[in-house]
Amino acid sequence: MKELDLETWNRRDIFNLYYQYDIPQISLCTPIEVSNVYKFAKSKGLSFYFCLCHVFYTALLKYEEFMIRSINGKIVIEDGVYANVCAIKDDEEVFKIVFSKYHPGIEKFCKQLKSKLQKQTQFMEPLPAGARKSQTIAYISCAPWFEFTHITYPQDVQKNSFVPHISFDKIKTNSKGEKWVNVSLQVNHAAIDGKLIAKMLDEVRKIIKSL
Repeated sequence: MKELDLETWNRRDIFNLYYQYDIPQISLCTPIEVSNVYKFAKSKGLSFYFCLCHVFYTALLKYEEFMIRSINGKIVIEDGVYANVCAIKDDEEVFKIVFSKYHPGIEKFCKQLKSKLQKQTQFMEPLPAGARKSQTIAYISCAPWFEFTHITYPQDVQKNSFVPHISFDKIKTNSKGEKWVNVSLQVNHAAIDGKLIAKMLDEVRKIIKSL
């Protein structure tokens, strides 16, 4: 974790404006082709959802602006350590929030996340001793039962919330056999704008292509 030098930051004036807003978050929804993720997951016996989570976590970590956090009145660039994923066991109806360490290897990440989900009995387990909630890269969830073009997220503290929220909807297969999902993304506008989101999504597409 390091403190952000607001005085030399090229987004200083934007930050100072939107940071004062009660609800500075912006959200959007856009389609992403995920054919390669689906094929990769099936070939490795992994969860498609967890693979897609890893793709997005990896893309987010490429741009430190997505790890900007407000801690005790200071604006910092936090360490991206933890995944926070909403998931449901096959034999259950109620979802759990699973915290798991991010790992750059997609297979290890997915297996580790699956193992934690299967062992978890509480709705949400506490982070390990010494861990900071602000080290969470993003909150990710999915609604694989239906399509959506917009979604809103519950938050207890709007103004100082910088952790991105991401959701995926139901997989669609078009006439070409391509698989697509709509991706909803909510970020704090004090730190993130549309151009940076576009760069991050381009990184997502690059990672998907490389699978």
